[in-house]
Amino acid sequence: MALLFAALIAILQAPATTVAPLDPRWSIPFATPPAAAAGFDATTAYVPLKGGQLVAVDLDRGVVRWRLDIATAFTPATGDGLVFIMAEASIEARDAKTGVTRWRTPLPGGAAVPLYWDTGWLLASTPNGDLAAFRAADGTLVWRQPLGAPLATAPAPALDRLYLPLADNRLVSVLLATGETVWSRTLNARITGLLALDDQLVFGTAARRVVSVSLMSGRERWAWPVGGDVSGLPAADDKRIYFAARDNVLRAVDRQSGNLRWSAALPSRPSGSPLPLPNTLLMPLVGSAIAGFDLVTGKPTVTVQSAGEIGLQPFFRHDARTTAVRLVTVSREGQLQGFAQRFEPVPVPLAELPGLPAVP
Repeated sequence: MALLFAALIAILQAPATTVAPLDPRWSIPFATPPAAAAGFDATTAYVPLKGGQLVAVDLDRGVVRWRLDIATAFTPATGDGLVFIMAEASIEARDAKTGVTRWRTPLPGGAAVPLYWDTGWLLASTPNGDLAAFRAADGTLVWRQPLGAPLATAPAPALDRLYLPLADNRLVSVLLATGETVWSRTLNARITGLLALDDQLVFGTAARRVVSVSLMSGRERWAWPVGGDVSGLPAADDKRIYFAARDNVLRAVDRQSGNLRWSAALPSRPSGSPLPLPNTLLMPLVGSAIAGFDLVTGKPTVTVQSAGEIGLQPFFRHDARTTAVRLVTVSREGQLQGFAQRFEPVPVPLAELPGLPAVP
């Protein structure tokens, strides 16, 4: 116990450049592969399976909390202690702890993309191009706006606005309270992932560009051409914005100017979005590896090996305690795996050699 306590103190007091390896703590195989990416909240993964089930897994203990016989092709949304499921032409809200139904509401025409929750709102995009906003607590429809095209990827909220990447290559800003359009901009290619920061929107496009535009007007601030399609969402911390492309290069640019801070060659193609941690950046790759890079220099740090090929974006629990499972992966074959930091005794000088008497 004393050695473990000393190890914990050493890791907490270690310089920011020290990166503790992540080791597997538990693994859960499913009978069928996932039908879509898992949804997550602070304590639980909600995995939709092709066998027509939704499974809730406790992330601390690695055990199944509950299981529902419900078929969905979309990632569940989570928030307000609820799990929101798109099932055929209706939305179901289930209690996150028990799976019990809290409310159900019809969505004529069904959904085109996964549901999206944010600060009490639940958003649904229909195939005919309507966007519907519901009160997440009880499923009450607040507004429904015809936009002419469904969402291409997840929306991004900022302040009192909602930013919508549409399938017809438009980027639209609407008021969250009413759905009223504030501005609209037509791009030359579809947005592949949209990130809202406090002063800008950053997104990759199918035209092999990463672009930053103003939140208020949609005007371009800077742009980066890349040698392949952008992988997943860009990511950011308070100093840099990170993005990877299928030219097998991970890039970090200055958050304000967009100037390149570093680039790193990836050992294989990226398969998801970068994950900035407090002292390293994790990049999921095609295959079973997640590569780590130093946030400041881009130099390699740690590598995490998952069980099976990573098929969906890993999840990192930023608010979990230091000793808990923090990284969670889902393989293409249907295996959920939890990783935690390795804690080892801190090396200290020996007062005496084992088996030899101490010298006065």
